[in-house]
Amino acid sequence: MGHTALMIAERRQTWVWIGAGALLSVLMRLRMFWSPVSVDEGGFLAIARGWAHGQVLYRDVWVDRPQGLLVLFRAWDWLSGGSTASIRIMAMLFGVVLVVSTALVVREVAGSNAARWAAIICGVVSATPVLEGHSANGELISGAVAAAGIAVAVHAAGRHRPLLWFFSAGLLGGLALSLKQSGFDGLTAILGWLVLRAALRRSERRRALKSGVAMLAGLGVVIAILMLHAALTGWARWWSAVAGYRLKTQSAFSGSDWANLLDTGRFAVVTLGTTAIAALVGAFIVVRPLRSHVRARMLPASVVLVLWVLTATGAFLVGGGFWRHYWLLLAAPLSALAGVALSHAGRFKAIAVTALLVPCLAISGWVFVGSNATLSVRAAADRRSPLDEQVARWFKAHRKPGENLYVLCASAAAYADAHQDPGYPYLWFIEVRDAPNAQNMLVSYLGDPRLAPRYIAQYQRASTCDPSGRVDAILRQSYKRVTSIGYVVVYERTP
Repeated sequence: MGHTALMIAERRQTWVWIGAGALLSVLMRLRMFWSPVSVDEGGFLAIARGWAHGQVLYRDVWVDRPQGLLVLFRAWDWLSGGSTASIRIMAMLFGVVLVVSTALVVREVAGSNAARWAAIICGVVSATPVLEGHSANGELISGAVAAAGIAVAVHAAGRHRPLLWFFSAGLLGGLALSLKQSGFDGLTAILGWLVLRAALRRSERRRALKSGVAMLAGLGVVIAILMLHAALTGWARWWSAVAGYRLKTQSAFSGSDWANLLDTGRFAVVTLGTTAIAALVGAFIVVRPLRSHVRARMLPASVVLVLWVLTATGAFLVGGGFWRHYWLLLAAPLSALAGVALSHAGRFKAIAVTALLVPCLAISGWVFVGSNATLSVRAAADRRSPLDEQVARWFKAHRKPGENLYVLCASAAAYADAHQDPGYPYLWFIEVRDAPNAQNMLVSYLGDPRLAPRYIAQYQRASTCDPSGRVDAILRQSYKRVTSIGYVVVYERTP
């Protein structure tokens, strides 16, 4: 067999492995298809539907996310014919994009053998249900697009005319940012790589500068579109939502929830701990020959994998909330370096792979053996999701045309399950509590006979989101208790 034939056979075998990793990611998510949508999934979907029905984004419906995420949910809802459950199919698709993109990055910078293992590892750890890998959250979606941007950029590096590729990588980096503010990790990893190349070798500076400018141009296109929409719908509201609110209430700069970091870190240790150890070995393999390369004024492309871990860690820390799905930001870059480590494991490879995957598979198996009603409780300790579906069924059975529902203080997915546009802009508890004027708006909404909802599903005590007692007073004066669904009390407005 000739050299060319061997290369073709190796490439095909690598794609078989990548396909196996993608299939694993789908199978890991398949069981969770029958679990209720999560609070974030349902909230994004409800806001996207309200926006599609004429409500003004960041005014009538509000979320601390850029427009790209809501455009995606709005488009998906249209394509799926309004199917709420199909959101999990979207998560599967982006999970596949994440696995394939990660493997392609590794193949370009560290070889086919490392890429094969990276695909398998990423397929498992990125879909682990205790990290909410099954849900269509912003971290999974933006992380997949960011990884695709890195794949395009490293592919461009060896091409004769790479500027169009780098422009495309910048577009993908901008799209990742439009989906979640933490989506900057891929873009900054590539820009850092270009800067290091330019600093080490004079002959690379012009090429690296042009590549960086092309990337920033692609990024600029997406940012310009976001800002144009912001200017048309309300610049101050947009800025407050995507930047100001988070900076003031919960981010690395204010209100970081370190207790939650310790709580969710327990699950990260189980699911990502062995992968992180392997990634450290992979980083050592990448960095060990770096001194000799620097002396020769060269920078191995595999350094981008180390930069990716660093920028993803920065994105993780900037969020400040440290929810379980935040850890998904680290799944792909850690899997990439773990693939490098496994490609050098030799006869210990089988033991290493077992050590890497068994913890994830074991805890995922524990989630999967639960009933459909307990899947989300086992996966994310979220008791609200099953109740959201039950509340939605009750509401749809009892409502009359024009009657609506308010969820007090918050459980955003109930609106998506009920196919109900929110009448009050804030759907998450932290926003009801901390957003400017949110409590006064709530009192005005519930106290106005023309706007007030027919039904209120009380998930939390009114005093927790309105300590002034005004909402409690409205419940006593204008509503009567009609039923209970689990711990949720349903009220109906009195004539």
